[in-house]
Amino acid sequence: MPVETKTETLTTTECAVLGLLARGPKSGYDLKKAIERSVGYFWAPAKSQIYAVLPSLVEAGYAKSRKVAQVRRPDKQVYRITAQGRAALKRWIEETPAAPTPDRNPLLLKIFLGEHASAEVLLEQVRARRVEMERLKDELDAIDEQAFGGSHDFFPQLTRMYGRRYAEAIIGWADDVERKLGARRER
Repeated sequence: MPVETKTETLTTTECAVLGLLARGPKSGYDLKKAIERSVGYFWAPAKSQIYAVLPSLVEAGYAKSRKVAQVRRPDKQVYRITAQGRAALKRWIEETPAAPTPDRNPLLLKIFLGEHASAEVLLEQVRARRVEMERLKDELDAIDEQAFGGSHDFFPQLTRMYGRRYAEAIIGWADDVERKLGARRER
């Protein structure tokens, strides 16, 4: 949900970018990679969004940028959060109520309407979802193994715990659906 500031409204994507910049200066490319390894499991803006918000954050005074020369590559812009950006991020974290998000799950919709399709096809889709969740759980476990475990990782670890529990719930659900669809098919 957007946070009202003195001059403008920051989007959740802008706040996510500020939060990642609070962990250290980054280029747009570095931000994209950091998102993939962290918040991308639950908040994944498009690459174009990341590059679009950076100049607006600078213009608003929430971030600063500097050009860094590179050998054999074009120069890059590196961004860092400002004190004003940290204050806006803090306000967003502390004051913005979590807005409910509409649940849009095409797999559940297909299963709800499953009487009009092949049970075997639905089983394949449920199994594919289970594989995705097993992969997610493995990725989160690998991140936990590589994490330093210090105070810098405490809050990210809490989000990984959510992700792991979510994956485990979907895996259990998929097992139940597979049993029930299998039993129905045998009738």
